Amino acid sequence: MSELAHGLLLQEQGRLEEAESCFLSVLAGDPENAFVYSRLALCQLSQEGRLTKALHSINEAIRIEADNGYFHSVKSLILSDLRHYKEALAAAGTAIALNPEDALALVTKANAYCGMSRWAGAEEWSRRSLVVDSDHTMAANILTHALRMQGKSAENEVAVEQLLAADPENSYAHTNAGWSALQGKDHEAAEAHFREALRLDPSAEVARGGLIESFKARSRFYRLYLSYSFFMQRFTGGKQWMIIIGLYVAYQIAGRLLEKISPLLAGSLALVWLGFVMWIWLAPGIGNFLILLDRSARLALKGTERRQGIAVGGAILAALAAMAFAWGFGWTPAWVVGLGLLLSTVPASLAFDNESSAGRRVFGAMTGFVYLSIAVVAGLESFRIAEAGFHPLSVGLGLATLVVTVACTWMGNIPGLRQEKRT
Repeated sequence: MSELAHGLLLQEQGRLEEAESCFLSVLAGDPENAFVYSRLALCQLSQEGRLTKALHSINEAIRIEADNGYFHSVKSLILSDLRHYKEALAAAGTAIALNPEDALALVTKANAYCGMSRWAGAEEWSRRSLVVDSDHTMAANILTHALRMQGKSAENEVAVEQLLAADPENSYAHTNAGWSALQGKDHEAAEAHFREALRLDPSAEVARGGLIESFKARSRFYRLYLSYSFFMQRFTGGKQWMIIIGLYVAYQIAGRLLEKISPLLAGSLALVWLGFVMWIWLAPGIGNFLILLDRSARLALKGTERRQGIAVGGAILAALAAMAFAWGFGWTPAWVVGLGLLLSTVPASLAFDNESSAGRRVFGAMTGFVYLSIAVVAGLESFRIAEAGFHPLSVGLGLATLVVTVACTWMGNIPGLRQEKRT
């Protein structure tokens, strides 16, 4: 068997590192073989941390054979995985120009639109791909996803049924069905589909994440958060920012109007706004904490999710206990600990289960500052007479903690602090 044939066989068997080694060996003797570069790129595309190398490999294939539409389609897929969506869209456009009737070229454009949260575009181009090849699995899955993200529940239901009927042993089809069921508020059906997806492909991270969400959705509280999340997912990042800023401006205007009518109403609105903001950021952590209490469900949690659950849900319980102690025994430092722990939950919710290493460092430092402030203020106030009031340092640290908490609610919307740059 030739080295190339051996590499192709290894690639088909999923032994990607060995296949990559074979392809590199072939290229050492035949450095202008565009086909081998394309196979090498596909190997690297499927390996974690190899996307930049995959892009280099497919660029070499294109350098040798620039008029091959398939190579540009592969490049588009790689660029989408790198989150370079505009470049991915351009590569897909080149592939389509070279071969307008190629289903893969058409679906790579849908895939790029998907990454940009431009769901109408993803729907249009996945449908075009299915016109060319009605059995194209990737196009069918993207179409289902795009329909769900646009809230087209009836069409999505039909698309999901068609996906499962066409290939009931496809992990991604069950994952799509699970998310559709979850958006339709049927968390039991969602859980069943995610479990099946993981049975078919134990490494399917999207299915594992969906299973976690279906566990959390057992709580009515968390289902409200999911409804909000599904609503926001319909929009691109820019539109999401416009909605958030619009809500904040509306709150400010309403608050000022209510102040003229009744300070009590204005205060009530402020509490509602605070509850809304805290609810958005704390719901995932509280959900993870609730899963930790379930002996079987907790096995699905990653270490970061467990730590987030403890840092958010555990901190809320500890805060309530501290404030109950303060109320019962009249000990001021316990109030400080309780309020400080409540504030700490916002940066902590962003510090632990965060894909971005920069985000983990930034929000981790903020969480550490809040914890340190709690310890310092509680220590200072433990040795002061209540009638003397708070120490100036305690007041300063308290205000700084409040500022940090508010800053986190805005910084948490910055993509670079929530998503890791892919390489």
